[in-house]
Amino acid sequence: MSLLPHSISTDISERLGRAVARTGLTPNALTLIGLLGMGGAATFAAYGMFWQAGVVMLVAAFFDLLDGSVARATNKASDWGAVFDAVSDRLADFALLFGLLIWYSAAERFDRTAIVLIGIALFGSMMVSYTRSKAGEFGVSIRSGLGTRLERVLILAIGLLSSQILPVLWLLAVLTNLTAFQRWFITWRAMRALETGPPVIDEDDDEPTASPFGGTVGD
Repeated sequence: MSLLPHSISTDISERLGRAVARTGLTPNALTLIGLLGMGGAATFAAYGMFWQAGVVMLVAAFFDLLDGSVARATNKASDWGAVFDAVSDRLADFALLFGLLIWYSAAERFDRTAIVLIGIALFGSMMVSYTRSKAGEFGVSIRSGLGTRLERVLILAIGLLSSQILPVLWLLAVLTNLTAFQRWFITWRAMRALETGPPVIDEDDDEPTASPFGGTVGD
């Protein structure tokens, strides 16, 4: 179960992928553009330029969403591309929260609550991804979660655009850790089932290739 739908029709995804591919941009180039954009958003956030950070973040996320569609449209999907995209997503998550940490740790506006919430949210987002990765090593494919990367990106973007950072940090701190626990429970239940049956695949959509534009917003 996820809070938001994570897929559109394959036909639309393929059409979009072919259209972007005609520009000459490769899947890895799109991933890199998305990562650099997230770094720019983090820089804006570090200087307290929140709405600018929100705009740049959404644009960067759009580029990141497209790489899966382009990879399939051009038959350039690769194991390295999947690894590059996954690592880029983790770097982007860290950069955005680190940018906020820089802003709230400055002496003139030090906010202990915000700093603690950033730490908890960062821990939760890493555990969401790690739980899925570790479960996959034992034949359990987890695709669902209340707070996948798509939800987290949209929540943080809304917070930046509205300058309502503290409420959003509260939400992210709770949601990420709740999702990590949810996936931990799914893994426990699935691994018990594996003892008597075939590999368990969670049917909800959160694969990197099942995002709204066929891109990679999953964990």
